[in-house]
Amino acid sequence: MKTSIAGLAMLLCFQNGTAQNKGKIVAPQVPCNETADAADGIYTDHTNPKYGPVNLKGTARERDAMMKRLIAIEQLEEASRKDFKLTGCAARVSFARWGNSNYGKHVYARYGYQLGVYQYVCHVTEHVPKIVDEYRTVFRVDINPFIATGTQAGGTGEFTINGQIRYEIPVEAKEGPGFEKDRKNNPSNVSQYISESDMLANRSTDYKNKHADFLKIINGEGYVENWMSGSQYDKRGSDSYTWVDRHYLITKPGVPLLIPVSRKQYLEDMLEYLEIEKANFLYNHAKMVKECANETADWAKKKMALLEQDKNAYPKIYEAKKAKLKDLLATQKPEWLQKPAVVENNNRTYDAYKRLENLGKFYDAEEEYLSALYVLNPAYFTAPNGQPTQPLFMEIQFRYETGKDSRATERLFNNFVKNFDIDGLKKMIP
Repeated sequence: MKTSIAGLAMLLCFQNGTAQNKGKIVAPQVPCNETADAADGIYTDHTNPKYGPVNLKGTARERDAMMKRLIAIEQLEEASRKDFKLTGCAARVSFARWGNSNYGKHVYARYGYQLGVYQYVCHVTEHVPKIVDEYRTVFRVDINPFIATGTQAGGTGEFTINGQIRYEIPVEAKEGPGFEKDRKNNPSNVSQYISESDMLANRSTDYKNKHADFLKIINGEGYVENWMSGSQYDKRGSDSYTWVDRHYLITKPGVPLLIPVSRKQYLEDMLEYLEIEKANFLYNHAKMVKECANETADWAKKKMALLEQDKNAYPKIYEAKKAKLKDLLATQKPEWLQKPAVVENNNRTYDAYKRLENLGKFYDAEEEYLSALYVLNPAYFTAPNGQPTQPLFMEIQFRYETGKDSRATERLFNNFVKNFDIDGLKKMIP
C-alpha cells in the first residue's frame, strides 16, 4: 500500500469535508509530505452517532445486557492504550448484533464490538492528512460466534447411479411439506458434523500445523493466523508488507467446544441418514419423471430410460448399505468402534457404487481429501435459561498490516498484543 494519494486514488475515496459543514471527522490539518504517519490520531467511541450502536436489535432487556457487555469490552480496549499515543490513523468503535447462533437445539444472541482503523494518507496537492474511507485493519470481539456445521462426509448427499443423472439429496431431513420445520428443529445427525477444515476456514492458513491449530481453536488456547496476503512461510525482508488475520477463541477452561465422532456413532448416524436418502431419492426421482412425462423429444425418452434403470438399481444399493452398516456394528471390536471417524470427503466421488464400496472405511488422520468428524460438545453448549445474550464463548479477531507503509496499524497491533487484557474477556464467560 502506498501512503501517497496518487497510489490510492483508483481504489479509495477520501473524507474531504469539514466537521463544521458536513459533520464528518477529519484528520488534523497539519502539513505533511508523502506520509501522514506522525499526525495525531483520532479515536471515537460507541457514542459517535455515525458509528454508534444502531444494530443492537432485541428486547429492551437483551439490548441492555448486550450494551453493558460491549461497553465493558470497549473499556478493556481503551485501557490497553493508556500509555499509547495513536497516530497516523482514525480508530472508530461500533457495536452490532449479527442475529443468532444455533448451537444444536440452543439459540444464543450473536453480537459484537468492532474497532475499525482507517489509515491517514498525505494529499498529494494539499499536503495535509486525509482519512482513507475504508479500513484494512480491524479489531473485533464476536460474542457467541457462528460455527459452521454440515460437513459432507463420505457417503452422504448428492450421488449418481448411472454417471449421467445426479440426484441432489438434502441430508438434513426428508423432503416434503415438513422439510423446513424438520431441518430446523430435528436435523439429521450427519448434517451436524464439523470437520477440522470447517473450524479453520478463514481462521488459519498454517497448513503445516493444521491439527495443532484446530486444537488451539476448540480448546481456546493461544491464537491462529489467516494470512490475507502471501503465506507465513514466504521469505520476507524487514520492511516486507503483510496482511494477517489473527484469531483467539475465548472459551470455558477445560471444556472443548467440539468432541470427535466415533466410528460407532458414524455408522449409527449413517443408518438414520440412509432412511432420509431413500425417501429423498424417491422424491427427486418422481419429480424428474414428472418433468419428462409430457416430453416427446429424444432427450426426454433417453432420460426416462435412465430414470427407470436408476429406480430399479437404487433398492439394491440401499439394502447393501444397510446390511454393511449393521454388519460392521455387530462384528467389529469395541476398541475399533470407539476410534475417531475419519472418512473421505464427498468431493472424492459422486458414484453410488463407489460410495457403497467405501462405506465403513476409516482413516487415521484428516488430510486434504479426508475429514476427521466432530460435533458440538453437549457439555459445553447448554440451554440459555432465559439469558440468550450470555457469552457462551467469544472470538477475537485482529486483522493487521505490517510494513514501511503500515506503521500506524502495526504499532496499534503490537500494543494490543502487549497490553490488552484477554483475561478480562475470560471473566465474562460464566
